Amino acid sequence: MNPSSLSPLRLCAVRLVPTVLALVAVLSALVSFPASATVPPASAQPTPVVAAAPAMRSILDDPLFQQDAHAGLDALYDMDFGAADQIFERIGFRYPGHPVGPFLQALLPWWAIQIEPSDTSQDGELLADLDRVLTVCENRLDENPGDVDALFFRSSAHALRGRLHADRGRWMRAARDGQQALGDLREVARRDPHNADLSFGLGLFDYLADVVPKQYKFLRAFTFLFPKGDRNRGLLELTRAMDSGRFVSTEAAYSMVQIEYVFEENYQEGLHYAQWLRKRHPDNSLFQLYEGRMYERLGQLADAGRTFDEILDRHDKGQSGYTDAIAEQALYLLARVEMRSNRFDVALAQIDRLEKLGAQRGVDTEYKALGRLRRGMAFDALGRRPDAVRCYHDVLAMNGSSSVQDRARGYLKNPYKP
Repeated sequence: MNPSSLSPLRLCAVRLVPTVLALVAVLSALVSFPASATVPPASAQPTPVVAAAPAMRSILDDPLFQQDAHAGLDALYDMDFGAADQIFERIGFRYPGHPVGPFLQALLPWWAIQIEPSDTSQDGELLADLDRVLTVCENRLDENPGDVDALFFRSSAHALRGRLHADRGRWMRAARDGQQALGDLREVARRDPHNADLSFGLGLFDYLADVVPKQYKFLRAFTFLFPKGDRNRGLLELTRAMDSGRFVSTEAAYSMVQIEYVFEENYQEGLHYAQWLRKRHPDNSLFQLYEGRMYERLGQLADAGRTFDEILDRHDKGQSGYTDAIAEQALYLLARVEMRSNRFDVALAQIDRLEKLGAQRGVDTEYKALGRLRRGMAFDALGRRPDAVRCYHDVLAMNGSSSVQDRARGYLKNPYKP
């Protein structure tokens, strides 16, 4: 087993292990450090653009920070990136010399990458922001080795950077970042064992470190770098983070959606989490895609089709977060829904739209090969065997995963039957 043999969705989930995205809630880092953490006195900080807040034990002690953090996170999850940027910038000005500012800024290119994963134009900005976080953290730790704020944000920066390395196929760099992230996170948890926000990172690590290497042999080479995981404990920790975490409930729920869809294959439970997310953030395209996927897996095809149609309508209207990459997935999934409903001519029309969008994008994604495979299957179902054979040969000539090419070879030997 190797990464190229995995579907796009499974590969995305597998990448969470060596990168140890599990180790830190991407956003729990904002506020999950304990109240005993310290902020340097105002006299030791650079002159801010706006007046600095009075010195306090931790950012958590500042009600204004709590208010702005919630507002910024809500805007980010709602994919209102302009509003999130303004709020995060304001927080950074208020806390100069603290890693919260550059870390918040890093979340903006990070989410841009999540909705357009093949676009590497945001990588440089993200890495620069994370380097700033690490520099600030190291400076604070030089002055105070017990600075928990610095430990937590250093953990978060390493985890986020590791995830990017894995997304770009730099597995050893991802693993090294993951080691650093896990060590810092465990130290913070030791100091504050009752913090429910920390359960997100630790729970996700426990689950993925146990489950994923058992399914994908190529990842076992990395397992010696990390402690053993525990599936059941991980699920309990994630549930605790979702139910009791002050700032990580959304991240924990999103992780549960992915776990239920990719690994547990419990689509009814996954739909519960997807709908929980959609109720709170109805304008998040990734959450909406998962809701549609769960409907399809449960055989609720009318609901699935309606969901994917709404995604495409939002894309056509240019709604924030509904990118070409999101539309590409929706079109492929809509074609799959139509085929499950035995509407093969309609499925071919959706594949036409998918291929047209792919040609406009000029990006060679996995959905190009998947769409051509699905076209061949539809042709087979309609009795158009010569057309189907041409499509399967096209798939073999494309830069698709080995699993897609294996399916094409199989259908060349034995025609697809609904």
